[in-house]
Amino acid sequence: MNFLELAETFAIMEKTTSRLELTDHLVLILKKTPSDIVDKIVYLIQGKLGPDYESSELGIAEKLIIKSLSLVSGHSLNEIQNKYSVIGDLGEVAYNILTNKIQTTLVHQLLTIENVFETLLKIAKVSGTGSLDIKLRFIVSLLNNSSNLEAKFIVKLILGNLRLGIADFTLLDAIALTFTGDKKNRRILERAYNVSSDLGKIALILSKGSIEDIQSISISLFIPIRPMLAERVSNPSEALEKINGVALAEFKIDGERIQIHKKGKRVELFTRSLENVTSNFPDIIKAFDNIETKDLIAEGEVVAINPENNKYLPFQSLMRRRRKYNIQEITAAYPVILNLFDLLYYNGSDKTHVTLLERRKLLAKLFGKQKKSDKIKLIDQINVSRIEEIEIYTEKALKNGCEGIMIKNPGSQYRAGAREWAWMKLKKEYSGEVTDSVDLVVVGALHGKGRRVGKYGALLLASYDAERDVFCTICKVGTGFTDNTLLTITDKLNKHVIKHKHPRVESGNTKMDTWFEPKIVLEIISPEITLSPVYTTAIDRIKPEYGLALRFPKFTGKIREDKSAEDATTVKEIFEIYRDQLK
Repeated sequence: MNFLELAETFAIMEKTTSRLELTDHLVLILKKTPSDIVDKIVYLIQGKLGPDYESSELGIAEKLIIKSLSLVSGHSLNEIQNKYSVIGDLGEVAYNILTNKIQTTLVHQLLTIENVFETLLKIAKVSGTGSLDIKLRFIVSLLNNSSNLEAKFIVKLILGNLRLGIADFTLLDAIALTFTGDKKNRRILERAYNVSSDLGKIALILSKGSIEDIQSISISLFIPIRPMLAERVSNPSEALEKINGVALAEFKIDGERIQIHKKGKRVELFTRSLENVTSNFPDIIKAFDNIETKDLIAEGEVVAINPENNKYLPFQSLMRRRRKYNIQEITAAYPVILNLFDLLYYNGSDKTHVTLLERRKLLAKLFGKQKKSDKIKLIDQINVSRIEEIEIYTEKALKNGCEGIMIKNPGSQYRAGAREWAWMKLKKEYSGEVTDSVDLVVVGALHGKGRRVGKYGALLLASYDAERDVFCTICKVGTGFTDNTLLTITDKLNKHVIKHKHPRVESGNTKMDTWFEPKIVLEIISPEITLSPVYTTAIDRIKPEYGLALRFPKFTGKIREDKSAEDATTVKEIFEIYRDQLK
């Protein structure tokens, strides 16, 4: 299949603001795709070279793309840099300067999907001495054989800024329609996705098999499972009503949720967004040397600790572990502990279908009396059945540096990817403020003035409507930012700028100077949630043509790098917080 067909589809989707139309375009291209490369098409649509947990990073700087374009087009480096300064997108620069390019190779090959995909993989795998020259040759080879439209999207794929507005759930809809003829089958595909984390694999299996083959997909070691999520409650009474009996209460630590996969001596760690972070925690990996199990998949919370008193440190301290260099120095400077709270797989057996109480007992058997490592321990947990017990335990958690507590149904199974009342979070109450901080997605911005010239002055934030897979605006925030933090956020947001409002963002009549892909999640506090004729969160649910808004929102200083946009606070949660205010 020629890459030009995919590039033409990308060009159409890039201009599409309707999610339904995007789905239609996806269905058309998937129906054209030969079954043996459908997984590659899906990955390229996602702007990746594989599933999140193993997708290779190309590691290409803009300077190398500029040099490649110069070699292919005959334009000088200065000419291309100047065009880039004006246009602001190297993909568009490639489209512009290669419109009438002089072919520098004697033989011009038609680019195929396979050729582009395999060449990008080669670029990703090249390392060591001379690797830049080799990568340059691969890029020049692709660009020499491409039309200007193909070059535009090859450059975007290489730089990781293919912004088509395609979400995982949109792709699931398209895959269901293409291969089963019924969008309702997305639920079956979604269950498979929650344990496989691989849309390419699902499309490939369906293209060659049946829906029954998809239903047989099961948990596998070193393939991360999409995490089970919790609902929020405002007080102990509400939590006990949902459980209707004895509950398990655990510390809710302000760390990073980690999924641990172990087989023999091999251990790998994955974040809640499925990123492999094994290299960031060599001390945790070493600690598992003393754990004698055939295999397991467990979940825990990694938290930075103060080495002087072993108290938990804030989330930002842990984020320093995300650096790619000087790992040994950072490991020593920011020691961590892994607090285990669940067991999903053990000695060849899927444990997600047994009760939480049984999973916890097995976890305790494996790690509860484990004295061989001070890096791994069980998360603090007690049984609770009365409001007073929850209140006392919450105070204990807060004194230990926790955000609050988790309250869990001991009879619940582990449902990958689900958010339900089997798990509930009860966090610290801010005096006179919203019961809890909320995690919101940046979807737009206004340009800064005065001291903020060159940065964003106010950010448009949105909550996530999980039922419809869209983002609904809730406030603009411009307070709580230090100059350094604002520079960091501006830099992160600049990587996700798009030409128009994202197809999954519902913003009403709100106008912004700049729009973004929904990617960056910020933690926000506010004194109150109010009705608003401007914002779209829970619109029409309380009053016709009115949504909900945060009053006097303030950034807490925490960029939630551990959360994807779909992990943000939901519209449902915002509505429930508003309802609780009225009690």
